[in-house]
Amino acid sequence: MIIYYLIMNLMICAVFILGGYIVGSISPSFILGKILKNIDIRQHGTGNAGTLNTFKVLGWGPGVITALFDLLKGLLSMFIAHSLGASPLCAHLVGLATILGHTFPFYLKFRGGQGVATATAIMIYYLVFFFTKGDLPIEILIPLAFAVGSFAYISKKEEIVGMVILPLLAIFIFVFAPLQTHHFYILSIFVYILMINILNVYQGQFLKPSSEEIKKEINWRLYLRPFAFLLVIYYMVTSKREALVLVGSIALFFLLLDLIRLFSKRVNIFFFKTIKNFYKAKEYKAFSSITLFLFASFLTILLFNKNLAILAVSFLIFGDFFSKFFGLHFGRTKIFEKSLEGSLAHFTACMISGYIMLHFISVPLHIYLAGALVASVSEALPIGINDNFSVGLLSASSMYVFYLF
Repeated sequence: MIIYYLIMNLMICAVFILGGYIVGSISPSFILGKILKNIDIRQHGTGNAGTLNTFKVLGWGPGVITALFDLLKGLLSMFIAHSLGASPLCAHLVGLATILGHTFPFYLKFRGGQGVATATAIMIYYLVFFFTKGDLPIEILIPLAFAVGSFAYISKKEEIVGMVILPLLAIFIFVFAPLQTHHFYILSIFVYILMINILNVYQGQFLKPSSEEIKKEINWRLYLRPFAFLLVIYYMVTSKREALVLVGSIALFFLLLDLIRLFSKRVNIFFFKTIKNFYKAKEYKAFSSITLFLFASFLTILLFNKNLAILAVSFLIFGDFFSKFFGLHFGRTKIFEKSLEGSLAHFTACMISGYIMLHFISVPLHIYLAGALVASVSEALPIGINDNFSVGLLSASSMYVFYLF
């Protein structure tokens, strides 16, 4: 009997999923293109049977109709399935099937739109679910809105904003909301929209290096920087002594490597000519930024209390990464040797990473914001000290001073 009911439920859910796919495959942009101009919209504009291309090719009226239908058809399919007794999982699969139908409509040789509007509406529905249940604090909308505005100004590309905000939203949900099945429902939507954004960025070449200098700066070393956060996590779950031993040992290794190559021209040439991008050109006669970063982290952990050190090192890690990445790709307004866009990305990264860390440590809001601001300002100002060394220490010092007053 149990097996019978299970099979019946699966069959009913399969019917709902098929219905979701059929509803999703209804393409108003294609239909309106045929009715109004007798064209296949996929052969005009961007070649995409979606909302944005409809606005571009057919105008505002058809664009609004397409936008509304594409936004609502996923939610409508899920609502009907749920009203007819579908489980939350089945209703979610119906929503995914709607996106699939939009992207691969059977009667258009499986060439439709990208399904971003449909997926976005479903994502918003889940976000409203989290907020209305009280699982997500409403105040997270403040740093989230700041991040959206910041990266929209920096990049001028909605795809870039999506690539930053979607992972951030996922982190917010998994950090702040109690774990439940809806986490994985919304995560599947995040992943889909993120992959579409990445595809569009790749095809549009929005992040293509514009010079050899950028190619040299944005390399594997930069992408490895966020992994240094593992040191912060290690400190969070261990003691100061253990963290100092680990960070100090790694710092001494890289210091020894630097000393050997700086005293041996042959070794130095080996690293610069044989191992590409292991060191930067400006490090030929200087300590590497890796060594400076590690020693700055060691000193920050040694000199300041655990909470301040965790925040300061987090600012150093994420601020530096975002500043370099966005400053090099989108920097337009010069500030000394840096750019306004890079500095804004630095502050936004510090603010967001700090806000998330406050969920795990106890630091007053105004102190963490002061530390984030000092970190970003000290990174931008030409103070004559490598920012890999100065940012964390100055940020921690400023927060300590604020504590005293």
